[in-house]
Amino acid sequence: MDFSSALKTKQFFRFTGPPEHWLTALKYWTWGLEESHRLRWEKIQTGDIFFIHSTGAQSSAFSNATSGIIGIGVVGFDFSIKNNPLWHYEIKNNVNRWPLLIPLTEIYLFSDMPNPAGWESPEPKNDEKTYKLIDQLLKDRISVSEIKGFPQMGSFSSVSMQVAEQILFQKRPLYLYSGHSKRGLISNEAKPSDLSEVHNATETLRSAASLRFLEEINKRLIIKPYSLAIRDNDILARAESSHYSVLQSLIDIFRQKGYATLSNKHVDLFAHDEKRSFLFEVKSTENRNFRVQARKGIVQLYEYDYFEINKFKKENNLDFKDQYRILVPSQEPKDNKYIDFINALDLGVATVGGNTLKPVGKDLGFSEI
Repeated sequence: MDFSSALKTKQFFRFTGPPEHWLTALKYWTWGLEESHRLRWEKIQTGDIFFIHSTGAQSSAFSNATSGIIGIGVVGFDFSIKNNPLWHYEIKNNVNRWPLLIPLTEIYLFSDMPNPAGWESPEPKNDEKTYKLIDQLLKDRISVSEIKGFPQMGSFSSVSMQVAEQILFQKRPLYLYSGHSKRGLISNEAKPSDLSEVHNATETLRSAASLRFLEEINKRLIIKPYSLAIRDNDILARAESSHYSVLQSLIDIFRQKGYATLSNKHVDLFAHDEKRSFLFEVKSTENRNFRVQARKGIVQLYEYDYFEINKFKKENNLDFKDQYRILVPSQEPKDNKYIDFINALDLGVATVGGNTLKPVGKDLGFSEI
């Protein structure tokens, strides 16, 4: 299934810094911006895509630094602010110049790099080893002159779709490094995750902290054996064909009946009109894994209702007469005992077919939209 249209929902950025700082980013899964960029930092979202621009020797501590585009990255979860030096320049000068941290979840490099666990983050004390790592990092870089319209001024800027496509769809191998680690020097500062209106299921991939839903990317991947599994990225499941199909059916059903349909990086779908609301958690299931998937869905429905939906209702001064939380498996489950258990928790189970929401087990009233 082609999900390339999901790219239109995302923001594209160019992050620029010396190669030694990009080695630190690869080691600790974070990038940093200066305090002067706070307003723009606050607008960066999980799932946004950035292009990794390494600067030349004029702004690096290393003479072998050469300007070029060295890879692609995806913004992850848990934005935060640090209070201590992290990058080579900061450590050398004992300053905290880039406190606004951007979490990373995937980095696709054009050059093959050794396992980050086997080398230290660049500091003045290990410059000799860093010099050699920089040579490897820059080996297969793309010259900026090859990308028409690529912005070069400053440390951070937006990138147009036309420029992004030139880099995303280069016919060259991509070495995937994925994970979501944190460094102990960081103090958490959560950013809000607002519900946004969606008109089709593809738009729910706006917050997918991955590029793995793109076939053009997948066929060029070289996944390193030490690359960490993607964590905390259930939203990527929205690109599975069964999940996508169910989600699209739900959006169609509710929009045809005049409901607003919303989603964010947590919530699969929240539909409401002036009187009724429906919170859905969609699971790709077979009978053999229904309990495993349902157990996870139960927790998600309660958690998202408590945090995400209550926040949305409060901010928009909404008070619904009827509110439903519904687990929607992709296949009708046969485990009646577990369905009874779910119903006992005041949660519905339903499947979609045609233009209807079909209860499985007890109908809590949600079938009459």
